[in-house]
Amino acid sequence: MSSSTSSRRGVVPASRAAWILARAAGLAATLAAIPAAASAQQTIGPVALGVGVGGGYQPRSEFTAIGPNVWAGAETVLDRRVRVRLDLSIQRFAYGSAAIPACPATTYCAPPLTSALAIAAITGTIVWRDTTGTRRWYWLGGLGAYSALGGRDANSRLGLNAGLGRELGAARDFFVEARVHAPYDGYHYGVFFPVTVGWTFGHFVP
Repeated sequence: MSSSTSSRRGVVPASRAAWILARAAGLAATLAAIPAAASAQQTIGPVALGVGVGGGYQPRSEFTAIGPNVWAGAETVLDRRVRVRLDLSIQRFAYGSAAIPACPATTYCAPPLTSALAIAAITGTIVWRDTTGTRRWYWLGGLGAYSALGGRDANSRLGLNAGLGRELGAARDFFVEARVHAPYDGYHYGVFFPVTVGWTFGHFVP
């Protein structure tokens, strides 16, 4: 029986079978090398964790001008080029308007809203630092999602934020940072300006 007749009847010649096995082995080796290559690229650098507390200012008259805030965040470098930060902060301002007159007995009035203003902000920013160790000042800017807690506005609003900070301490583990947040003013909680003193307490490699 000739080799051409065997091929027509579906029997694969030995040389072609060896070629198929070699190609399959090469493909398997390529697939196995992909995770190692992705790991070697180090697309995500070491992650630094931090926490902080401070105070903030807001200009609206129905709330107190000054209120406390708490902050937590994580910072890393993407592709060894762009330093980014994701953080969460909560800022609270007490209710500060004058007393609301009582509703007349013959009229229906909705209960007045006299709760404090608590703003939760989740922000993603680009951070510009001097990694050579010469300058301790840094600045940042990016986008945020904002929600007013306490029954005022449970819906998230987009906004902008920017800030300026300075690293403190011999190991630069501490910092002080001033920022401006400008969320969409759909429910009148407007611009606010937090100042935070923080501590970078942990580093890990993902």
